[in-house]
Amino acid sequence: MDNLSQNALRRARRTAGITQEKAAEMSGYSVDAIQAWEAGTRRCAVEALDTLAVCYDAPWLAGMYLRELSRGSVQASMPEFEPGKPLPQAVLNLLDKVTAFGRSHADQRLVSLAADGRIDVNERQEYDAIMEDLQDICRAAMELKFCKSEDDEQC
Repeated sequence: MDNLSQNALRRARRTAGITQEKAAEMSGYSVDAIQAWEAGTRRCAVEALDTLAVCYDAPWLAGMYLRELSRGSVQASMPEFEPGKPLPQAVLNLLDKVTAFGRSHADQRLVSLAADGRIDVNERQEYDAIMEDLQDICRAAMELKFCKSEDDEQC
């Protein structure tokens, strides 16, 4: 298991200001399990991820852990994002990305490229660039979904 997957678990716990011992007490899992999951020597089950997400007030934890644990197309399908951005920053970032996408007429180009039901070799580069822009929009949307408001609460 690579070190990225341990980072989501450790980051969530530390952001919550919780020790491994307190995490074990709150979650009902052993300290050894918490340590092993964070060290990457054992994989954390989805049910445990859900429990830890509640304990740490980190609703993004399961998705980020699974993304970091994955490879290839699974990893590519979930945008990497930064949870806990301030609400105004997250809103402005998303609106900026959506506005830029519209101004570039990428939406209209995408319709033109896909109208025949396929993306040919001559269209691939433009299509991939549009997909990257859409991935940026998805990333910004996830950051808005998991932002922090002024009262330091999850959005």
